[in-house]
Amino acid sequence: MRIFNELLIVTGLSSPDLMRLIVSAPMRYKTYQIPKKNKGWRTIAQPSKEVKILQRAIQSLILDSCIVHSSATAYEPGTSISKNAEVHAQNRVILKLDFRAFFPSIKPVDWRKYAKEKLDLDDQSISVCEYVLFWGGGFRKPAFLSIGAPTSPKLSNILMYDLDVQFARICKDHHVDYTRYADDITLSGQSIEALVEVEKQIAVVLSKAPYPKLTFNGEKRGLYTKKARRSVTGLNITPQGHLSLGRERKRIISSMIHKYTLGILPIEELYTLKGLLAFALDNEPAFVNRMSIKYGSDAVKKLQKLHIPSRADRVKS
Repeated sequence: MRIFNELLIVTGLSSPDLMRLIVSAPMRYKTYQIPKKNKGWRTIAQPSKEVKILQRAIQSLILDSCIVHSSATAYEPGTSISKNAEVHAQNRVILKLDFRAFFPSIKPVDWRKYAKEKLDLDDQSISVCEYVLFWGGGFRKPAFLSIGAPTSPKLSNILMYDLDVQFARICKDHHVDYTRYADDITLSGQSIEALVEVEKQIAVVLSKAPYPKLTFNGEKRGLYTKKARRSVTGLNITPQGHLSLGRERKRIISSMIHKYTLGILPIEELYTLKGLLAFALDNEPAFVNRMSIKYGSDAVKKLQKLHIPSRADRVKS
């Protein structure tokens, strides 16, 4: 497949105009920062509208047909936060690991190695994908995946396939369950010893992997038993093995709904409340039902269907 010819058809651009867009794509990003949960800032880089068109075309033409491991539970059809957590709900011990700077650690060289090994693409097509899919970080040459590009999640899962296969095999040999939600790895089993042994073995595999070159963030490592509060991808696991939003999150949602029914919830917080309700409905619908009983089903339904004008729309009005 010659991807350049396919993009000519998708975009309707002339060959010179398309080439100019491709070679400048790594620079066509708008960046901003958001605070991390604990400390520091995370850089979000969103590609321009024109680059997004190219990225989505490449995803449809190439990426969507690539294999992703079943243990990768983020961004894929049929997967969810709750399904990721359910894998570990009945186990006694949970070990959580985290990759350091996950997206920025995935480089164009990783894509080239994967494409040459597994895809039927000519060199020009591999290069075109490289320029379209990778952010330059302020420079003209593609440098790494960005947090904010629509194709980064899918491409990261694709490039992690071989590692996921090896991690899952090691875990199966030790009767340990394994899932990976983007950069978050969760291992669970019945004994601490088994999890520690698996951790050692996957660390060796990671250090020898030809691509991508990743390291674990030791500061985010956590080992939890039923005696401690256990959380997987934002959901609490009760000692009985049930998934829960958590007491504090429920308290916040209930308080915000109460303020909404009184007409005193600031409009800026409606964004947060609507998102929290959607999250709750996906992961603990019984709690949403209780909120409907407590505050009235009409109020909760109205919140769920609420159209919240953007800041730009409010300024115009």
